[in-house]
Amino acid sequence: MEWVNRKLAGNRVDFVGKRVPFGIASAVLVVLSWVVFFVVGPNWGIDFTGGTEINLRFAQTTSIDEVRSALTTLGVSDDAVQSLGNDDLEYRIRIQDASFGADRMREDVESRIIAVMGPNFLDPARTQFDAEVGARLVLGYNGDAASLDKVREALSSLDGASVQEGREEREIVVTLPGLSTQMKAEIATAMGDREFEVLSTEAVGPKVGGELRQQGFAAVVATLGLVLLYVAFRFELAFAPGAVIALMHDVSLTVGVFVLMGKLVPDRFEFNLSLIGALLTIVGYSLNDTIVIYDRIRENRERYRRQDTAELINTSINETLTRTIATSGTTALAMLPFLVIGGPVIEDFAFAMIFGIVVGTYSTIYVASPSIIFLEQLLPKMGSAVALSGKVEETEEEKAAREATMTQSERRRRERADRQRDGSAET
Repeated sequence: MEWVNRKLAGNRVDFVGKRVPFGIASAVLVVLSWVVFFVVGPNWGIDFTGGTEINLRFAQTTSIDEVRSALTTLGVSDDAVQSLGNDDLEYRIRIQDASFGADRMREDVESRIIAVMGPNFLDPARTQFDAEVGARLVLGYNGDAASLDKVREALSSLDGASVQEGREEREIVVTLPGLSTQMKAEIATAMGDREFEVLSTEAVGPKVGGELRQQGFAAVVATLGLVLLYVAFRFELAFAPGAVIALMHDVSLTVGVFVLMGKLVPDRFEFNLSLIGALLTIVGYSLNDTIVIYDRIRENRERYRRQDTAELINTSINETLTRTIATSGTTALAMLPFLVIGGPVIEDFAFAMIFGIVVGTYSTIYVASPSIIFLEQLLPKMGSAVALSGKVEETEEEKAAREATMTQSERRRRERADRQRDGSAET
């Protein structure tokens, strides 16, 4: 580390001098990232779209082609099966259609009730089915009040099924444990004599998935807003927009890369809650790096009051460069094992973190810090424009009253300034 300090101390890199080309390149990359996001579209996970995900482990080696071939009988596409290891034992089956198997479940329940209560018992016009995580089937019926005991007897072989009276007259509600239970049974039937163990099951309804998507992006936007207020309070108003722009730059580029990688590797790089967590972590990490440089800029501004702003920022970046490289490098090295040997569950998160660390370090140097120069030049112009727009023409009476209160020295300075202005206008 001492060698690195001496090496960097002897090299003063002109970061600020290259702010224009790097700023243009960053703006282009941000625009391209969001174009890719809206045009190409991300590979949404079941957290945001709804669906069912089952992780299972076979007792004996089973190739992914065998699993896919067996599941095609259930209407499951090939890309819904993902291998979780190199030993051909663990697989993830992901079905992003939250209503997968709902029609079969509904037909099964109705056929069991009809077998006991008769073919004219149910009223199809009043039937409602909600295929969320816990399936809920509302059935209207004809005739006299139904015997709940008979309906319960008809559905007794369905594990976890419950029957209750509905809110409306001549209505019963059948609550089922969810489609994941039926999927397990259907997978077991499709795989034949292949023994397997269900390691985990995750089911998300479409309504819940939509809410999670909105809340996830709202969390990122709210975080950027709070950062804007914090930096403006902690430092100066000219510092705050640069920090937020840098964070938006980091999030945008990470999102864009994930969209592209998701299209190159369809069963990987999904947009899910883990990615939202990675984006928020990147925001916190990048902000910490930006605050360190901002703090050094503020210290140097108090120490070197006559130094040019651009040179002062450049000095501050070079002075904190060792700390920036050391922090970024050690964090990236800590995430590298998760990327290499972490497996599909953690690899995407590790990739997002490493990419975000690199981009965050870049944006702190070439986006956040140079933005101070631009904003310090822009804010006075905006203030002058506001002042000019609100300026009222002085009347003759107000001018005479103002001149009457002027001292002799003030009047002489005013006359001298008028003569200089008139002379420069003539030349």
